[in-house]
Amino acid sequence: MQQTEILSTIEKAIRDVVNNQSLAVKADSKLIDDLGLESIDLLDVSSELENAMGKEFDFKEVAEYVSKKSGKPADMKSMKVQDMLDYMSTLN
Repeated sequence: MQQTEILSTIEKAIRDVVNNQSLAVKADSKLIDDLGLESIDLLDVSSELENAMGKEFDFKEVAEYVSKKSGKPADMKSMKVQDMLDYMSTLN
């Protein structure tokens, strides 16, 4: 899957979970601060992505991936859509 397709899948999953099809989901959007996701929403987004991609998606693994890549601890508060995209690109 191309990055544009992955990004589109992420955008759709987030919009479906928050039930807002006009939500501006951008690569640099923070999941919690900018998009207003809560922890329960993250579980739903994870499930949507697993169904769409046919692969397991775990935000804990995304945080570990971001930490390794940046050399700094990652947490859900600072996680961005781009972090999800980068991680999902490694699953292909």
